[in-house]
Amino acid sequence: MKKKILSIMLVAAMIGTMIAGCGSIEGKTEPGGDKNSITVLVESGSPAEALAKKTAASFEEETGCKVIIDAVAYTGMYDKLSTEIKAKQASHDVATMDVVWLTAFADAIEAINDADTSDFLPTLQDSGTVNGNLLGYPMWVNAKVLIYRKDLIPEDKVPATWKEYQALAKELTTEDMYGTTVFGSGSDAVCSFLDFACQAGADGLVYDKDGNVNITDQAYADALNFMVENANADYTPADSLSTASTESQELFTNGKVAMQLNWSHQYPAAVAALGADKVGCAPMIGGSAGIGATTGPWYECVMKNSKNKEMALKYTKFMYDHNADYMDLTLKIAGRTSVYEEAGKVEGNEHTTAVLDTLAAPQSQPRPMVSTWSQVEEVLTGVVESALGGADVTSTLESAKTKIESIGK
Repeated sequence: MKKKILSIMLVAAMIGTMIAGCGSIEGKTEPGGDKNSITVLVESGSPAEALAKKTAASFEEETGCKVIIDAVAYTGMYDKLSTEIKAKQASHDVATMDVVWLTAFADAIEAINDADTSDFLPTLQDSGTVNGNLLGYPMWVNAKVLIYRKDLIPEDKVPATWKEYQALAKELTTEDMYGTTVFGSGSDAVCSFLDFACQAGADGLVYDKDGNVNITDQAYADALNFMVENANADYTPADSLSTASTESQELFTNGKVAMQLNWSHQYPAAVAALGADKVGCAPMIGGSAGIGATTGPWYECVMKNSKNKEMALKYTKFMYDHNADYMDLTLKIAGRTSVYEEAGKVEGNEHTTAVLDTLAAPQSQPRPMVSTWSQVEEVLTGVVESALGGADVTSTLESAKTKIESIGK
């Protein structure tokens, strides 16, 4: 059975990936210097924007400082920060940043090495540290977990390994439903490739501990072959090259797929669509090296050129103290272990326990902290697309290694 399914984009805005107060002004930025206000850069439509609005009045009441929110689309945030850093003009006192930007902006971010990191979720201290400096408080982290139809899959049959996953996907496939999906499109495809490399034993993602490109190691070949096997099997839709998180979730909530390896925030959305009696979740599956996943955290950072640095530092700590409030928002993801542990006690938040178990696995690790990540990711996107399109896995990885080495770090 190989029927092509047309994927319809979800209307709801997601992160990716993929997350003001009294007298605040949105969408306007001016050079810093007003000791009675701070300007905060957030991704528009993200949990960061929602929580900034929700808490700004409380911060002003506590400190007397207004919060001015500049909400910008993801695609424009990097360029906006880069421009002001080069100009040495602090339009923003605080910026919310995707972890993959930290290395590029490290010299412009105020270190918070005295922060208490004991409640950071696993991997978040390491992924937020560049050249020995912790660059921000984690806002949230996302990782892929197994989301499945629990009305079709008994608890004792929930897969935990590659072999079990493939066998169950085949068993569940019918004329009307596929067993699972493969992410072959964009950054979601890259993260899936790296997820599987973690599970196959990769020691350092893309780069080893000495900084050498390691994607020709066996773990990456095993990961890519696993993706190709699944994409070519009858238990997945034929259009893997057009499938990512959103498309997979669409198939799942429409009853066309029995299970998926998707970002954890898709679990509460699936429960809302299908009902708690039909949706379950579990930690990420494991390969020869066990469970493993790449992480997608965001951090709240203070800019070194801020004219109101003391208040900006207070704000980031204030927002970290309010980290539990992220669980009240649509995506239900946060950055503190205690928040996830408490949330997991509430029905409908089972994904937080699955994430905790996944992140605690020794093979879970962050994407490489390199300033050239956007270029490296383009190469890795091509790796997945080429392999799923029929190219030889070994030669594809060898070619990619050469390209990544030429890009540099």
